[in-house]
Amino acid sequence: MTGLVSFVLVFGLVVFVHELGHLLVAKAFGVRVDEFGFGYPPRLASLGQIGGTEITLNLLPVGGFVRMHEDDPSVPGGIASRSRKVRAAVFAAGAVMNLLLAALLYGVTYMRGALEPVEAPGAGIYSVSADSPAEEAGLRPGDNIITIDGEAVGAVEEAVGRISDAAGRPMELGIERDGTALQPITVTPREDPPPGEGALGVTVDLPLARVSYPVWRAIPLGFRATYYTVRGIFWGIRQAVMQRLPLEVTGPIGIYRMTTEVAETGLTRLLEFTAFLSVNLFLLNLLPLPALDGGRLVFVLLEWLRGGRRIPPEKEGLVHAIGMVLILGMMVVVTVFDYIRYFG
Repeated sequence: MTGLVSFVLVFGLVVFVHELGHLLVAKAFGVRVDEFGFGYPPRLASLGQIGGTEITLNLLPVGGFVRMHEDDPSVPGGIASRSRKVRAAVFAAGAVMNLLLAALLYGVTYMRGALEPVEAPGAGIYSVSADSPAEEAGLRPGDNIITIDGEAVGAVEEAVGRISDAAGRPMELGIERDGTALQPITVTPREDPPPGEGALGVTVDLPLARVSYPVWRAIPLGFRATYYTVRGIFWGIRQAVMQRLPLEVTGPIGIYRMTTEVAETGLTRLLEFTAFLSVNLFLLNLLPLPALDGGRLVFVLLEWLRGGRRIPPEKEGLVHAIGMVLILGMMVVVTVFDYIRYFG
């Protein structure tokens, strides 16, 4: 139940903030907004009206929408009848709100206590590779390796050497997590690890400790963390295109499982994951694909390049309708692959 509640809160928050961005900017420019919907139709229930906008709950829990008559300029006050600048601002507002949400959430994690490298004995775990001995043993990013086979670890280099020397045989790790010593964990380093991974499947460096910051320092650090998250995602895409890393795409089932796993590690990690998910939604919606905000911004750009001559709204609407069908179809395929991946 905790996993389901966490998933609803996390996914609902990033979608709500995205659509709220569209709504607020549209209202600021006096654009007519008929509906603010959670999920996609068919409609399950109407939750009432706010400022002439009906709030609805819909059946397909894969996103949300704001109905502003994007493709019908004959509707009085609709977004389709407004200027290029207004349309561009409204279409971009959702993605911008997701970016701001990520910065805010990262800032909150810095106020609660962010993991920072410290000069101390031991070795900090910065990442854990999927399907590695470390992941199977339950090691997590943020853990500190304090002892190996009962002997204290003095420095990072010592930990790396002793783990490599133990390849192929069980070893016992003393782990500290959030300042608390865990029961010793038994793990067997690999003799022939995959390229780019070590024997244990972890990246280690200086030990990690949680350091709290005041709000006036935490918020700028939150924006910095958001910038590095965006840069890291682009790096991952580049590595996948160059076939150095696998390209992994996940849908609602995968996000649900990840949310459940992260929720078990505490509120701070859940906030970090929510921020990461919000950054992903920011980038996804700006892709120049029909039906997405980026696709609508492309049509605004084409209108500007054509000297103000707009592509007929009915043709633009048809393109976005086809795009929506294709995106929903792709989500079904991804969900099927997620089901096979996680449930065999």
